[in-house]
Amino acid sequence: MTDTNKCEEIMDTFLALDKDEHIPLKVSLHLLACSSCRTQVRLLTKAEHLAAVPLYQSVSETDSTIESVLKKINTSSATPNPISLRGWVVAGILMVLLMLCFGLYTSTEELKIAFYLVFALIITIYCAMFIGCNIDFFIKKINTSDFSVQGLSF
Repeated sequence: MTDTNKCEEIMDTFLALDKDEHIPLKVSLHLLACSSCRTQVRLLTKAEHLAAVPLYQSVSETDSTIESVLKKINTSSATPNPISLRGWVVAGILMVLLMLCFGLYTSTEELKIAFYLVFALIITIYCAMFIGCNIDFFIKKINTSDFSVQGLSF
């Protein structure tokens, strides 16, 4: 095997490694002995570090492009709509009243059991829909509330 082929094989092995993966002994020994491969690895490492740094480009706050974009943004759509609980409360009260009426006016036990099982499913779907429709409210409540566990506050 010629020296060039060995260097290509070592570099292929090195390039096949994942980031921060342990370098095999064979590759490490070759890099100690071969200055050209060592230089290539050093340059590749520097290039990787440079590519990982985020690019920063300063923009003046008085730039006309920024001002025109800000004027085009509709600020009225950015304000969240307040949650209306009226429909949810009315539907919940209606479900409870129907359950009570059916429970009082039904005489057969089998029909009551079947109804209550179906009603349990309806309540589960109702709660899931309530949480799903108002998920933004719950996320904001979770993010802004203070948690304390056994005297530790988060």
